[in-house]
Amino acid sequence: MCSTASFGAANSCGTESVMIKSKTNKRTDVCFKCKTGLPFVLIRHGDPFCGPCFDHHLVHKFRQGLGKTKILYPGETVLLNVSGNVSSLAMLNLMATGYDKTSHKKITAFPKILIIDDSCLFDMAESPVPAILRIIEKVPDMPKQTFVIPFELIFLENYQERCRQFCEDNATRAVVDLKEMDTDFDGLSEAARSSFQKIKTSSAKEDIHRSLHLQILSTFAEILKSTKVMMSEVSTDLAARLLNTVAVGRGLYVPNETQYLDTRLPGLTFINSMREFTPKECAFYLRRLAITPITIISHSTLSDPIVGSMSRLTDTFISGLQANFPSTVSTVMKTGAKLQTVSNAGANCDVCFLPLPQSGDVVQDLSLLGLDEGLCSGCQIAVSESHESVRGLICRRANTKEILDEFLID
Repeated sequence: MCSTASFGAANSCGTESVMIKSKTNKRTDVCFKCKTGLPFVLIRHGDPFCGPCFDHHLVHKFRQGLGKTKILYPGETVLLNVSGNVSSLAMLNLMATGYDKTSHKKITAFPKILIIDDSCLFDMAESPVPAILRIIEKVPDMPKQTFVIPFELIFLENYQERCRQFCEDNATRAVVDLKEMDTDFDGLSEAARSSFQKIKTSSAKEDIHRSLHLQILSTFAEILKSTKVMMSEVSTDLAARLLNTVAVGRGLYVPNETQYLDTRLPGLTFINSMREFTPKECAFYLRRLAITPITIISHSTLSDPIVGSMSRLTDTFISGLQANFPSTVSTVMKTGAKLQTVSNAGANCDVCFLPLPQSGDVVQDLSLLGLDEGLCSGCQIAVSESHESVRGLICRRANTKEILDEFLID
């Protein structure tokens, strides 16, 4: 990790430099790349980079992933899942560099930004959405349209059709705020909040919450006629998810969760565009851009710091190892990349969309919980831990695109 011993010395590019010492206590006073600029940050194996070289390094790494997979086609719509945290804002601004007039190879896909507002679940006094919109408004060059999606809409009857109609009616607006829909949002917010409060464990809350997020994203991918959704989890997040996936009984699906392209749903690809980035790189990139990220509240941050949730414990474990053994995350990710992706030729889990084992084996008799036997083992665990308050998560999907129909709570 770097040490910000002193600030204020301007480098040749007009930015503030950070006087840094490497782990060997040797002063690094020149950029590793250009050999002339003053160092701004230490990355990789302690190599110092000046500001411009650091920017170029990150842009190249971001574009390299898109270029290798050739996943974006000219004129198609790509959705960007932006939460306002460090990695999502870094992803947004790195994507914008592909539309710069000086860019060597411009990105020709049309981006649409999705902001899922979870504030209803945490009884927040103020939603983070206005602050996120102000940041998005300042992103240069990139053509964009933003959709603000209140999480509680998923509890609305026939919400897919209602959202589709509202988006079609407001198709020309730069910012489409679905909270302007004519419905009882206070009642929906209370229903969503009370539903999650009745779930026993933080692990189950996070699991169900993330699955519902994926369902919202896939719903709006269908509404907006997009087949690509860009996600912003960085390497540390994905490494922790790999361990968490194994711990909750989804070890078969590790490649689906952590590889660059997640094709769990036919016709829809989730792109882990920040897979090769570290939290440190994202944080310093935003510092270069003078962007302050939004503090995001989650079930994990509100859970007991000692007991916590499965994802919080694995994240703390990975972060602790990474701090003392810098190759931890890369080793975990390389190991996960060697595993073979499970084919989605058969049925998919009705909640998280991961492919179900071809054998059709289930962990327990789901009929006792009032559920269909269309859940993977991880979702079975999450639902069984909360079955005293959650009557059912019943999913009916036509052509693998129909999303949540009913979420019944005692």
